[in-house]
Amino acid sequence: MPTVSSVIEHLKGYQPDEHIAVAIWCEEDVFGRAEERDMVITREQAQSIIDQMDANHDAELGTTWDTIDAGLDELPSEPVTKH
Repeated sequence: MPTVSSVIEHLKGYQPDEHIAVAIWCEEDVFGRAEERDMVITREQAQSIIDQMDANHDAELGTTWDTIDAGLDELPSEPVTKH
């Protein structure tokens, strides 16, 4: 799983003035999307979705909120719904 520290280490290989494109998705994005969908998920589930997003990234399709939605839909156990 990539972490902030591992990304910082990776970026050290670039020149400071080099132009790059970066998109960062984090656990809070997953928690926020789950809340919008009236779902309660664990930190481990959020991390798993982030890991899947990283491992299965397709540069032609990109990563969007739909990617997070698909991860939420595919959780192994049915998420708890708020009452």
